[in-house]
Amino acid sequence: MQKKIWMYVIAALLAVNASASPVKSSKTDNPEVIMKIKNCGELILELFPKDAPATVAHFLHLVNTKFYNGILFHRVVPHFVAQAGDPASRKVKGSAIAHIDPSQVAQLYGLGAGGSGTNVPFEQNSLKNEPGTIALALSSPASATGDSQFFINLVYNKFLDGQYCVFGKVVKGMNLITKIKQGDRIIFMKELKPKETVLKKAKKVK
Repeated sequence: MQKKIWMYVIAALLAVNASASPVKSSKTDNPEVIMKIKNCGELILELFPKDAPATVAHFLHLVNTKFYNGILFHRVVPHFVAQAGDPASRKVKGSAIAHIDPSQVAQLYGLGAGGSGTNVPFEQNSLKNEPGTIALALSSPASATGDSQFFINLVYNKFLDGQYCVFGKVVKGMNLITKIKQGDRIIFMKELKPKETVLKKAKKVK
């Protein structure tokens, strides 16, 4: 009798699993961007256009026009964020800001306020500021002041959720994000086309 009961239980569980929604494939059509950082290495970023369409479109435009090439990470706060995107940093030596407080970077070199000149609307979404996610820097929380500056969350900054638009995440090079130093320069950023993405992932498997 007990054996029959267990058979019914197993059959019921199998029926439930069969009718459940399928797990989403790890394959994605989301755009990806490669970022090469001098003295650090390469990151691959996956962007989320469904969650932040205007932000992703603006970011990709800047990437594809080589806006980020030569720009410094002008603000790196350990256990918080690594921030870049101010075009004025191209004219600043990375070594000059490497060992000073981030507040002094703004005071001495005027970095932290520059951009491309085009703001995007604030796009609130449910994505969290978890380690490795990328969000748009703003002049004030939940405002339409975002432009070219972005930050990589080095830890889970829960208090930023809903206040700063998360629009992507690091999918390769997570071991490098905590090695980014203030003054490190972005050599280039480039959107990966589908074929390039496959080749990069195949190279990683090898």
